[in-house]
Amino acid sequence: MAIRYQILGFPMDNLAQPQEFPEHRLPGFSQGLTEKPLGVAFSGGGTRSACCTLGQLKALHDTGLMQRVGYLSAVSGGSWASVPYGFLPPHQLPQFWGAILPPSQLRESEIQSVPERSFQHCLVNAGVVSRLFGAALSGRGDESFAEVIGRIFLTPFGLHRPQMAFSYDLHSVAEACEANANLSPDQFQRLRPGAPYLVVGATLLNGDGIGPTQRYHVEYTPYYSGVRVSHRDRDGIGDDEHFGGGYLSSYGYDCVGPYRVEPGEGTLTLTVKRSPRSLFDWTNEKAFSLSDIMASSGAAPQQLANALGLGALGFPEFYHLPVQVPDGVQRLAEEYAHSDGGHMENLGIMPLLARGVTRLLVFVNTKCPYIPGDDIESTNINKSLKALFVPLRDNFGLGQFRDNLVFEQGESKLNELRALFDAGVQRTPFASIAHKGLYATQTLITRDNPVYGIAGGRRVTITWVYNQRSQAWENALADERLAQEIRQQGQDDWDPYGLDNFPHFDTFMENAAVIDMTPVQAHLLASLARYVAKRAIGDSWGDAGD
Repeated sequence: MAIRYQILGFPMDNLAQPQEFPEHRLPGFSQGLTEKPLGVAFSGGGTRSACCTLGQLKALHDTGLMQRVGYLSAVSGGSWASVPYGFLPPHQLPQFWGAILPPSQLRESEIQSVPERSFQHCLVNAGVVSRLFGAALSGRGDESFAEVIGRIFLTPFGLHRPQMAFSYDLHSVAEACEANANLSPDQFQRLRPGAPYLVVGATLLNGDGIGPTQRYHVEYTPYYSGVRVSHRDRDGIGDDEHFGGGYLSSYGYDCVGPYRVEPGEGTLTLTVKRSPRSLFDWTNEKAFSLSDIMASSGAAPQQLANALGLGALGFPEFYHLPVQVPDGVQRLAEEYAHSDGGHMENLGIMPLLARGVTRLLVFVNTKCPYIPGDDIESTNINKSLKALFVPLRDNFGLGQFRDNLVFEQGESKLNELRALFDAGVQRTPFASIAHKGLYATQTLITRDNPVYGIAGGRRVTITWVYNQRSQAWENALADERLAQEIRQQGQDDWDPYGLDNFPHFDTFMENAAVIDMTPVQAHLLASLARYVAKRAIGDSWGDAGD
């Protein structure tokens, strides 16, 4: 017989106050929050962003700034590095870092391989296509991509445990076990003590209406997961559908039900049961695991497959249970595709703004080099960054995307950022290169954004760190042949190291593989990301050291 679980539901206002988010219930979070005022965001971008995120995480550790980080938000490839980082025990961090070398130690002879079982080794030995076929042939269905991502990025660190749920700390695990006699602490993976509170972004796709696919912003965190903002789809077919309105205990996401709902003080207690692992086995239930959230956040092909009516194709589908519904409407979990967080917001900044974080460090790990222009339209700047300030035209030129507008005086403030970036780059006939690194700090005012539930009128200071070539880093390279190969991008056809687009490697199909990198690429990109992050941290928070 299927086991039923008691989980908490957290109804939320669309424009919630920061202290109303459920993590404030946890003593381990609230006690240290005043000492951790900083929020850090890592953008999407496949293994390019995952490799950048590795170097940037190392810079935060090297400088000691990580001790001041209360929230860490990640999307897609950024989550592939951030999730194992957050759940690793302290003694495994050296293994995770591998060899992230300063430019003065980067020689061709030293970077032809990467340390075994390091995160760099994960990037170099992904083999996602063969693994995905193997998972599909084994009958894993919509769990196939999660199995692949787990084996690539979690197995080397002993974290790929698809039958284990995850949680924040001993207190949150005890809360779950107290409500469920059939749960025990050894069924949970916990965030490392002292690690920042992790938020992983994804997108729920509802494509069963007659109009365009509706998309809703999903957040996975150690304590709770779901769609905070309430949504209602009026698709003209059958009953209206309701989504979100709050969060569910993370171990209860992707559960079916509810079989019972009991209101409490600011919460709901819901009786649910875990969904089956396969269509033909209703008793073999699966946990909602770390590999599930990483696969969902990084499932970039899911949206296209869904739009073409091809189904999940092995990508994640989870049961979504709305937390808030109108009176008289039945609350019922239904299964929906959960795709890449970048399909809505690829920087990871929205969860930080929604929680009222006032000092942000945002890593834009883009495949798009910044190239100055005469105006906003002619300037080549990452679209996800641009969309926070001014509307973007859609693919057919028939309208404008306004969902991500979140800053007042958008055009003026984007021009201010352009001017700051322009001062930090040098144009050549073939490239745009930063002097030290491309980063800038701005003070901005939020505007109401109902899509992400962000309140207007809040003052935030943001340091943007942009993936861009660095003249200082290249000049410091120990191996002049590597430096010359990077400098000669676009000037010849000879590219023995795969650096003709460094550091803007393709999100997919780099090296004619889906997400694989070469050892040389992994070494150089992680080194550059760490170097620039340390420069940005040093200029904004004090001496960053070597």
